[in-house]
Amino acid sequence: MADYRHIMSLLVRGHSYREVQALAGCSHRTIVKARQVVDAEALTTDEQVQALTAEDLDRLFTDGRKPLSGEFVPIDIEAVVAARIGRKKPPLKVLWARYLDTPADGTARLYGYDRFCEIVAEHVRVHDLTSPITHVPGRTMQVDWAGTRMRLTDPITQDSRNVSVFVASLPYSGMIFAHGFLDEKLPAWCDAHRRAFEYFNGVCQVIVPDNASTASNRINRYENVRDVNQSYAAFLEHYQCAAAPTKAASPKHKANVEAGVKVVTNWVIHYLAERRFASLDELNEAVAEQMEMINDRTPFRGEPRSRRAWFEETERDELIELPEQRWQQVDWRKAKVSRDWHLQIDTAKYSVPHRHAGQVLDVRIIGEQLTILAEGDIVATHQRAPRRNVFVTDPAHAPAGYEDTSVLWTRAYFLRQAAKVGPHTVQALTRLLDRLKIEAQGYRACMNILSLGKGNNRSLLEAACQALCSQEPARPISYTAIKHQITVVRAAHAGRPTVDAPPRDGPRAPAAPALGDRDTSGAHLGGISQFSLEALSRPAASEDTKGADRA
Repeated sequence: MADYRHIMSLLVRGHSYREVQALAGCSHRTIVKARQVVDAEALTTDEQVQALTAEDLDRLFTDGRKPLSGEFVPIDIEAVVAARIGRKKPPLKVLWARYLDTPADGTARLYGYDRFCEIVAEHVRVHDLTSPITHVPGRTMQVDWAGTRMRLTDPITQDSRNVSVFVASLPYSGMIFAHGFLDEKLPAWCDAHRRAFEYFNGVCQVIVPDNASTASNRINRYENVRDVNQSYAAFLEHYQCAAAPTKAASPKHKANVEAGVKVVTNWVIHYLAERRFASLDELNEAVAEQMEMINDRTPFRGEPRSRRAWFEETERDELIELPEQRWQQVDWRKAKVSRDWHLQIDTAKYSVPHRHAGQVLDVRIIGEQLTILAEGDIVATHQRAPRRNVFVTDPAHAPAGYEDTSVLWTRAYFLRQAAKVGPHTVQALTRLLDRLKIEAQGYRACMNILSLGKGNNRSLLEAACQALCSQEPARPISYTAIKHQITVVRAAHAGRPTVDAPPRDGPRAPAAPALGDRDTSGAHLGGISQFSLEALSRPAASEDTKGADRA
């Protein structure tokens, strides 16, 4: 509502409408109304304006509307708060609907829904009506990434790189752990948990992360329902614990680690912001020193003991013991078994029982051990290949008499296909198969080599095989070598004429007239017809004829 007393005071002092509008923050229509009252009441001094009472202002500036009662039906706020405490909480709209059934006396009015919510929220804020959470020692560990990052700086190039800080906290004792990582991907996420477990020298029963994709995945694309992803679940299973990701945008569900992130941000990240770190190990040493200071600092929670004292007295013995074997990164892949009963992981090929040829199997990689599973059952186990592009074969996986079977690839099959290309291709594949201890290991390479001759490329494949087979000393035949040689042959063909020379014994085609001897210096005088194909194909005139023409 406009302050008419202030507006009239400005008017009687001689201020213009524009000045009053700027000083009082009112509209032009309000100033006009105040001027009419000043003129009608013959107000000339500021003392007369200040002498007006509230009743006088209500009488002078009435808007003609029927006054409404200022009384409202009171809200039973205690009943509303009691209903909102507990596990089964009715929504505020239901409580407001109950309030609307309250009988009103006389002209008293009922509050609207928005005002009802405001009154309840104000009461909760003033009286600090919160329900404290009671944590059980050793039950939960809350984890999160700090929003503020640290930095590494190369001392030579001065290039900098961000470092993400992982934070874990034990809600009961308040113990905090922090460690820096170069990224926030799943391997770093699991390694951070392992370091936290080893720092606390035990494992909690439940891990409470947020709903990031490193911890959980959406079950389907149409519902916002998530479940712990496979790799994270395997990590937790190794430590005999479980994860309970929070809902989206629900920081209160992991409030303790949110408070821990603030502590780490202030006393670790900001505290060390002026220091320059050249390596991640150097940075984490500084972070570890600050964490010891935080966990040993007193008083804590209003008592003369530290976070570590709380932990040592009541929580350490409640943690689950660490497993004997330290966790190693678990990587899951899917690969299809080829007809040579091998599947490919990265660049190496690993054998499986031949009955699984053509199937898509799961591959679990733990450290240097590779396990192949079919419908949850382990069908093969290998050590990771020490080199690239090699075969890791268990002879027990080969079928009996596999050299003669027609179901799988055989030497005869590939040599028959190579004969359709040319003799040098047959020679190349023969050399490739002969140098292998287990012939089936070359079947995949033979298939890839023959695929290079598809379409109109058979001549290129034959030429490349001929070039490789003729080299001295003999060069090992491989798919990569033939592919590179095809590139060389194709480049050589593109750099020279492709017209073949005529046969010696056959009829010779008439030689094309030499165009370089024709005198076209005066062709522009004869018009455009002198540049036609017929004119250019005529033999050049002799010097005598040229002289006669000039005469």
